[in-house]
Amino acid sequence: MSSAPKKRKLSIAVGDKVDALWPADGEYYPAKVRAINEDGTIALDYADGDRRNDATTSELRCKKPLLEAPTTPEAPPSEPSEPSPINPDDALRLSYAPDTTSHRETEYEAIRRFFAERLEQRRGGSLYVCGAPGTGKTLHVERARAHVLGSIPTRDAKACFLRGTAFASGDAFLRAVAKGVCSSSVLQGDPERGELLLRLKETCDAGTKTNPVLRVVVVDEIDSLLKCGGEALRKVYGLATRETSTLALVGVANAIDVPRRAFFGDIPRNSEEASRHGTVVFRPYEHKQLVDIVKQRVGEGVFAAPALEFVARKVAAHSGDARRALDACRAALLSARRHGEHPVSMARAAEAIRESGGATHGPLAAVASLPHHAHVALRAALDLSTNADRSFTRSALATAYSRLQPQLGRRGDCAGAADDSVALLESAGLVGAAPDRRSKALKARNPGQAKLRVLVDADDARAALERGARSSALAARAR
Repeated sequence: MSSAPKKRKLSIAVGDKVDALWPADGEYYPAKVRAINEDGTIALDYADGDRRNDATTSELRCKKPLLEAPTTPEAPPSEPSEPSPINPDDALRLSYAPDTTSHRETEYEAIRRFFAERLEQRRGGSLYVCGAPGTGKTLHVERARAHVLGSIPTRDAKACFLRGTAFASGDAFLRAVAKGVCSSSVLQGDPERGELLLRLKETCDAGTKTNPVLRVVVVDEIDSLLKCGGEALRKVYGLATRETSTLALVGVANAIDVPRRAFFGDIPRNSEEASRHGTVVFRPYEHKQLVDIVKQRVGEGVFAAPALEFVARKVAAHSGDARRALDACRAALLSARRHGEHPVSMARAAEAIRESGGATHGPLAAVASLPHHAHVALRAALDLSTNADRSFTRSALATAYSRLQPQLGRRGDCAGAADDSVALLESAGLVGAAPDRRSKALKARNPGQAKLRVLVDADDARAALERGARSSALAARAR
């Protein structure tokens, strides 16, 4: 009588490369093990940028044979060898995540503090993290979440990471929220939307509980839900901003006006509900910051200083997107290797910039995609850029905005919309702070007198606005 073969116990370690199931389509894709959770589930980084925090070993296929659990004592470990330096080619890949990041300390601290305060108070809230593409929004949200909640037992806090583009309907989004941070009983019996929302509300209400569970939902590309699941998203936002809620919603996207369009509506800016919502804006990287980011990955000597400076200045002038800088640097590095050059020369850097078409993705190229109120704010800013240093104050911009946008009615509404529009222009790299010699105390007392200026050529900006207006008119006729 033969005994059944023993089932192998699989051993997975952080850093292992695997093929992992993506539940949305049932296919396997290359991924890397980011962390192993206390409950045995596995956090994964997919090669295409997606992330997942709840995979099981049955959903993995290792690229190398999985190790059997040792049945005999292992030999004593040998002396650790010096870690080999990272290949610059690998370090410049977008999939590579350095242990530390720079130039985002303020933004990271704001996000970390949001998670820490939610955990301490065991109360919900919402945070919107926005800014230009390639500025580190998702990376820093995930790192802040892991820092605060990574070692917290699930009886105290539960968290899930969702991607807005993965959902075709609001119901699918609601079910993913329930599955991610609630017990299976919430989905028992396949409830309709109304019943599911009621169950979510009851589960995420602190009530008289002494030590309620904090439930955190992070939604990347949250703006993609507005068309297919806008109503469901508003319901989840409403749950998160209730006074007794234990649900925290963190949304990540590029556009800065998503909360106002999707959630606030006619809610006054100083209302209690609006006070439980925070925003963190990631500005485009400046050229010196891009130089630091590349050097942090590859070290000194890989690029000639003028070549790296050239790439950084080109990318900073047109987008401030670190991903484009890394792509261009990697292309220049590979080209230099083919030509037998070291370090990477200016010629290779210029070639990489030309081939990447970096100049077609800058702030001016983004003007056409800005909402109407941002176009009005940009026109107002250009009208004010008449003095020697092209600077103007925030209050002057609000006044100019109110003249150009009379349909908004009360001036208070204009000021609020102007603030949102300026933040959007700053995020796109079109408007930024101007030199301000006032004392810190005076700046704090009079924020409306803060100086701003247009960061791009005025004639180019006006031409981009005209192109945007023509595109909008053509789109309106097509509809």
